[in-house]
Amino acid sequence: MQDAISKQQIIGAGVLTPTTDAGYSDTVIINPGGSGPTLTINRAELAAVLVAVQKGHTEIATDSASSLFQIRKQLLSPMTVLHHLHRELLKDIVNLIQSSPSTVTFYKVKSYSGIIGNEGAAHLAHKAAVNQISDISPPPATNPFYDLFWLSVPNKVGSHAEELRVLTNLQDKLKHDMHAHHHLGEANTDTLLYKLWQKLHDTPQRAAQPDSHKQQPNAKPLAQ
Repeated sequence: MQDAISKQQIIGAGVLTPTTDAGYSDTVIINPGGSGPTLTINRAELAAVLVAVQKGHTEIATDSASSLFQIRKQLLSPMTVLHHLHRELLKDIVNLIQSSPSTVTFYKVKSYSGIIGNEGAAHLAHKAAVNQISDISPPPATNPFYDLFWLSVPNKVGSHAEELRVLTNLQDKLKHDMHAHHHLGEANTDTLLYKLWQKLHDTPQRAAQPDSHKQQPNAKPLAQ
């Protein structure tokens, strides 16, 4: 059994091998590592799965449905998790599964339901997070955004010089800033529909501004 826990930005994980008929049992307290955006409970859960597979376990139970879903995606469609926060952990898990001489089977169990293995793994994860102790730690997390570019727009704050403000998303925020400068985008302006649309929107302005070639009632004729 494996489990993970998070306590005030401190994460821990544990793996418990319950006592078998041969009287064998094993416990592993894990420091999942991680910092900044990679300091997540998901990393702790995946770290526990990684350690369980590294120890040669072929039947692994976890209460993390999300971890199982992510491992499945890494197995079947790795490009969909190309920019996953914990892609390196997922790759290591899948590589071990594929190279295992025996079939690795995962079981989803309900958390905090009295299952001895799950409760024991949760206790180990709690010890790792609260007491900051560990038997093992996976490789340190890498920056998942090192090869990504972030779009930003100028933002003038008071009398200070312009600063760059990062766009929070690539949907409505991007459209809001792009439309202010590129109303047409890549539209074809040579079509009849566009010309009719332009004529329709220009009509109120033309009605408000008389044509310059028409002489106004109060206008004086130019001197000959």
